[in-house]
Amino acid sequence: MKRKAPASLAARVKRLASHQPPSWATIGRDARPNLHGLLRYPAMMIPSMQGDILDVVLAEIDGPCRVTDPFVGSGTVMTEALIRGLDFVGIDINPLAAMVCEAKIAVDARADVEHGVEVVLHHLARDIEMTIDVDFAGRAKWFSQESAIYFSKIRRAIMRVEDVGTRKVLWVAFADTIRRCSNSRTSTYKLHVRPDAEMVDVSRIRKVFFLTLREALQRTRDYQQILAQSRRKTPKARIICGDIRTAKIPTSRTRHQILVTSPPYGDNVTTIPYGQFSFLALNWIDPKDLPGGVDDKLLANTHALDAASLGGSVLDAQEKHAEMMEVSPTYKRFSRQAKRDNRDVRKVSCFMYDYWESLHRINSKALGSAHWVMTTGNRNAAGLKVPFDAINRDIVEALGGRCVTSIQRKLPVKRMPNRNSIGELINAETTLVAEFA
Repeated sequence: MKRKAPASLAARVKRLASHQPPSWATIGRDARPNLHGLLRYPAMMIPSMQGDILDVVLAEIDGPCRVTDPFVGSGTVMTEALIRGLDFVGIDINPLAAMVCEAKIAVDARADVEHGVEVVLHHLARDIEMTIDVDFAGRAKWFSQESAIYFSKIRRAIMRVEDVGTRKVLWVAFADTIRRCSNSRTSTYKLHVRPDAEMVDVSRIRKVFFLTLREALQRTRDYQQILAQSRRKTPKARIICGDIRTAKIPTSRTRHQILVTSPPYGDNVTTIPYGQFSFLALNWIDPKDLPGGVDDKLLANTHALDAASLGGSVLDAQEKHAEMMEVSPTYKRFSRQAKRDNRDVRKVSCFMYDYWESLHRINSKALGSAHWVMTTGNRNAAGLKVPFDAINRDIVEALGGRCVTSIQRKLPVKRMPNRNSIGELINAETTLVAEFA
């Protein structure tokens, strides 16, 4: 794989940073066209920004490459890679995120979603059963008897669709309907019961589901229209549902790796509870259509998935802290400040170590050259600003990477909490571009 001079890449990225396209600040539906808006997943990246940066990196590469996102979420980077005909590997511990990505891959492979919708509507209209097909801890808290019966009808109708890829697209619509119509508030990603006056009745659930199906159909049409106008080669995409620290990551000696990701900014419990967000849908979706099935331990309660994610455990916190002191000078300064101020930052220590361990493992699997594009933000923890941007840079350098340059971006309204527990704003993020020889 041949690359142009590093200065060329730095100049291109700096030019992009100083002339940021208006689309980077767009909010609402227009910010996430086609498959990007199939599910309103927490803290989604701006597709146009990731695509623009990816194009800049691609301009520096001569030869085969593969895009990797080790924290793939709902697949923003994946979708931009597939549109460009790039092979892709994504990893996520959350089965819902992995399934959403697999649904998008199915659309890319031209799954017949329109026929699937017809099948669902046909069977839903004829289902007179009054049974509830799932049971899990807290079901009666989050779903009334009437809504659980109707959700069971939808579930049975989706299960009648023969093609598994099409079913996954329909499960995504189902998951979005659950998000909007369960007894949990939509104003937060955590599970909190709605006030009685805001409970959603069956007639409203029906309208929301039908509307969600129509929107999913339109988004698949929009995406397939992009493909029809493209001369791309057919890409290969693979989603791995598992912990990045232990997942089996494919290696390649001949292809250049382009890692593009936005990792969690901290442990899920104190930042964004992806597990809580996904808990209800995961208990309704047919387990055989989830990637690799579902580990029952991850669904044991509303906190289990978040506890299994990066920084979810403070076990061996002192040992993890000691290693991070060696890895990152920035972390060392932060830790000393926390000690002076008598702040408990064990969760930060454990998250940073788990994050370091994840990147160390990814780097060990990248046998050839690579570019990394990583978007991070600085949150508050224990009353202190956590310099994640700078710690991330230290980690990249500790792994042998060379930090080319970075892009600073003010956050518009973003689908993530912009205030933490003590009210400090998270109003900017940094995208680091690095290279590995």
